[in-house]
Amino acid sequence: MYTLTAGAPGNGAKTVSNSDFGRHLLTVRGFQFVFGAQGDPYAMLLRAGTDDPAVLGAQVRDRGPLYRSEAGAWVTGHHALAGEILRDPRLSLRHNGDESSQQHMFQDIWDNPKICHIVPLDGAFLNLPRADYERLGTLFQPVLGDLAVEGTVHRVISGLPDEFDLVADFARPVAVAVAADLLGLAEATRDRFAGVVAGLGVALDAGLCPPQYKTARALLTGVAEVRELLGTPGLFGDRRPAAGPDDVLAAAVLIAVAGVEVAVTLTCNAVAALLAHPDQWQALRGEAGLAGGAIEETLRFDPPIQLENRIATTDVEIAGHQIPADTQLVVAVGAANRDPSAFPDPDRFDITRKSDADQLALSGGLYDTFVAPMAVAQARVAVEALASRLPALRQRERMLRRMRSPVTRGVLRFPVANR
Repeated sequence: MYTLTAGAPGNGAKTVSNSDFGRHLLTVRGFQFVFGAQGDPYAMLLRAGTDDPAVLGAQVRDRGPLYRSEAGAWVTGHHALAGEILRDPRLSLRHNGDESSQQHMFQDIWDNPKICHIVPLDGAFLNLPRADYERLGTLFQPVLGDLAVEGTVHRVISGLPDEFDLVADFARPVAVAVAADLLGLAEATRDRFAGVVAGLGVALDAGLCPPQYKTARALLTGVAEVRELLGTPGLFGDRRPAAGPDDVLAAAVLIAVAGVEVAVTLTCNAVAALLAHPDQWQALRGEAGLAGGAIEETLRFDPPIQLENRIATTDVEIAGHQIPADTQLVVAVGAANRDPSAFPDPDRFDITRKSDADQLALSGGLYDTFVAPMAVAQARVAVEALASRLPALRQRERMLRRMRSPVTRGVLRFPVANR
């Protein structure tokens, strides 16, 4: 038997057998494939196969401002409505109720499919109420705004050979080192921290797309281990705000689980887009001040969080539809950020783009107040440093993205060379 709490004690969590857990993952995966085979673009995004997410995003927009997917969620890829949903206080990251309410393994998925919170990750603090993220963002804003990024980025670049992997040799070492510095981790625990964090990259996808069974079990074990590792006195050192131990643990775990992965993905997406558009790479090389524009355009063009999940906490009317309480809504951020009604020539990558509309990546819930400052600062410094110190950077081989990764499209392998 296995308790699906990812290290979070009590709160109504239920215990299930390993076979029931595996059956749940397979059943949800089967539903996603069946609905995708019927042509539902959101279900096809969830399958996270070889389909082009930009093409599927356009199909989501073609279904109208808000459409009911066969996968059970109301979905939008329209920029204006997406922004409203992300800002709506009636929409939450979690269902009403305790931790057991976030687990759908005990519900009849054939009668009422809920393809959300597939791997319950309350122990990773990924499904907190909106107010909790706002509080954490306010408490830790001084800490997050004082990142020691530049020295770490240049130190890692100095050790790179002519040929290297942008993920394994640059983006992830930088993100892990920045997180460890931010948390004030002792040198003796940093290798262990890096090892644990490496296994947490699937967490942001696991709520909407079932990982393979072994991956899911390893994720739950990793969340429990990172909670244990970070649940010690002294975190954040002298910069620790006046926060209680529960808030300190939540902030630390979120930095490890979400902050690192988003920073890595955003950095890799930015470099990939720049190298795929040589004129934009050349422009950045010629004017380092364009690094901020490069990251802002990457957030629009290829956001590190492609899908935002919400649950209606009460009956609501949205875009003329009556949405009952406890109904899932999904913002297809990648699609909304390429809505031609908001962004002229939306499929063009332009680091000097000026627009009256705001891109929507990292603008809701957890990401807006807590993760975005950390990820954006790292990515900006990273691309600026790469352009100035490795101007001949080029992609050597095809980038490899993680399978079953519809939310982050996590990058596993990105071979590059500086010659």
